[in-house]
Amino acid sequence: MNVKLIFLALFLYTGTAFGKEGMWLPFLLEKMNEKDMQGMGMKIKARDIYDINQGSLKDAVVIFGGGCTGEVVSNQGLVITNHHCGYSAVQGLSSVSHDYLSNGFWAKNQQEELPCPGLSVTFIIRIDDVTAQVKNGVLAGMSDSAKTQVRNGNIEKLQKRYKDSTGYDALVKSFFYDNTFYLFMTEKYTDIRLVGFPPNGIGKFGGDTDNWAWPRHTGDFGVFRIYAGKGNKPAPYAVDNKPFVPRRSFTINIGGVKENDFTWVYGFPGRTTEYLSSDGVAEVMNISDPIRIALREARLGIMDEAMRREKSLFIKYAAKQAGIANYYKKWKGELLGLRINEAIDKKKKQEAELMQWVAATPERKSAYGTLLQDMQSIYKSQKERVKRNEYFNEAIWASDLVKSGSAYKSVLKWIDTCKSLDSLSTQKSTLMGFLQGSDVETDKKITQTLYATYHANIGATSYTDYDYINRMYSSSLLTSEEKIDVLLSLNKKEDILELIALDPAYKAWKYFDSLQTENANALRKNQLLLTACYEKYLQALQLYRSGKAFYPDANSTLRVTYGKVEGVTPADGMKYTFQCTLDGAVQKSNDEVEEFRMPEGLKALYRTKDYGRYAITVNGKPTVPLAFLASNHTTGGNSGSPVLNAKGEMIGTNFDRIWEGTMSDILFDPNLCRNVVLDVRYTLFIIEKFGKAKWIVDEMNIVP
Repeated sequence: MNVKLIFLALFLYTGTAFGKEGMWLPFLLEKMNEKDMQGMGMKIKARDIYDINQGSLKDAVVIFGGGCTGEVVSNQGLVITNHHCGYSAVQGLSSVSHDYLSNGFWAKNQQEELPCPGLSVTFIIRIDDVTAQVKNGVLAGMSDSAKTQVRNGNIEKLQKRYKDSTGYDALVKSFFYDNTFYLFMTEKYTDIRLVGFPPNGIGKFGGDTDNWAWPRHTGDFGVFRIYAGKGNKPAPYAVDNKPFVPRRSFTINIGGVKENDFTWVYGFPGRTTEYLSSDGVAEVMNISDPIRIALREARLGIMDEAMRREKSLFIKYAAKQAGIANYYKKWKGELLGLRINEAIDKKKKQEAELMQWVAATPERKSAYGTLLQDMQSIYKSQKERVKRNEYFNEAIWASDLVKSGSAYKSVLKWIDTCKSLDSLSTQKSTLMGFLQGSDVETDKKITQTLYATYHANIGATSYTDYDYINRMYSSSLLTSEEKIDVLLSLNKKEDILELIALDPAYKAWKYFDSLQTENANALRKNQLLLTACYEKYLQALQLYRSGKAFYPDANSTLRVTYGKVEGVTPADGMKYTFQCTLDGAVQKSNDEVEEFRMPEGLKALYRTKDYGRYAITVNGKPTVPLAFLASNHTTGGNSGSPVLNAKGEMIGTNFDRIWEGTMSDILFDPNLCRNVVLDVRYTLFIIEKFGKAKWIVDEMNIVP
């Protein structure tokens, strides 16, 4: 069976035993998954989910910002996503006098909605198979680098041709380690405005303590609106832009969920590596995750202390701290889950069975006989470089000052191309990045701590020396606006260049950037070798597992995953029920601990039981459903994804996984992996009752 037939077979088969696992391409659902999904309870057709000839649910799902998902929930461009997905945008709108993070924000009408500079949403117009075009000119016997060069050239031409002929943006993505290629036509809107945002006491309730945990009582949502220019097309922000009219928006169902209900998620999962070999899993478990966890733990401790000390530092570091903490805890859970599942041994067993099958015929032995040994050799050769790369990312670039040394590169380029230095002051915003985004003393402490770790584990260098770091923070131009102004006031090019060259932050950045570039280039060569191996590895796996389903790893493209509403027993003597409520959040609330400090307005609603149509009865008492668990296979990037019922109606917003199941990016365990969903009834309750913004709810199409 040739490669093309292998992957055709790969895409056309699915089995009900794998109904919960998998991140499936929506345009292939009709052939691959429709029967299975309907067998589990789905009441709609695959073409209702994805159709390029008429409006379908894909037209209500957007890439929100740079790495989350959002959903359109009204015919006036209203978008719901996660609180943490909109956090940095709202941070940019906040100040000590207008602290929308701590106090929340609720527009009273469209005129009060706040523009969010730099924020965007992107729609998928259609997806096309362009495998043949991308591989055109790739010949047998070519080196891996030559193949890559040919493919990249074809991809560049394809993307330009599609954009020129359709007017839409076009992006080609690789699947199954360069076996298959699909082109995604997209449309991006950049006039996005803030409509409603709960305060941290709701949107971040539980903080790092509850992150990746269950029960989870975080009201993790935010509401935004897309605005369009003439003809409903994308346009830069303008006062006279109008609310975007979508091709499709989600209906919201407030009828509630019960255990074993069919549920599915539509979104843009970021990255998974489900087909790693045992050596690849060992690299994650023994090198990458332990280093990341240790270095982020030290960094977070310093940040947390500073944020508790001063309100201005809390605002400055809030989004940064949340992003660092999110993956810190995720990696801890991933490592735990992989150990519980004995992932390395499990992979080795699968590989032994595969190689026994390979050895059964001369043809297979010739094609795949040395595959695992080749991969093992590559992984072994890169151990030290992987370690160094983790220390660069998590220790060296944890220093905002050293990282900001790269700003000089832009200034030097500007100086090199400009004809006159009269407008040098225009470069001030570039050089002010460190002061605007960081605190000098906090960053200094982070740098001293983490550079000492680099010094001990990677090697001594003058730039990690304690005295050098002290001099850098006392003398770098980037640590003082006055010093930056002095630089910009110079009128001789040679004086400017000399001052920049002497800046210790610039010198440190150049040194470490050079080291990492060399290290990254070597790793990139290894990745080319590994990709070629994995290309063959997947071919062998598909042939060996003939009759079992394969799905491509996540790569930030539109996917569907499906399962059931269900709780889980994560360990002996423990049971997580499928639902939690407002009552549990109130029980956790503690005014003495910022993570659990609940707004007084929400406590008042709880005391008066003013829940409106969002109330349910639990143990004979009224409450509001807050979140539920489901067995959908999700990952980062699925944050903000719509969670849908059997009819394709929105019942919640995906925002997390349980800690014990975060290894699902590498190894999916259907008995342990659960995604955490914010119940849409809690979202609407907070908007209407707490935010007193019923006008927003009234805009949505809600069914009982």
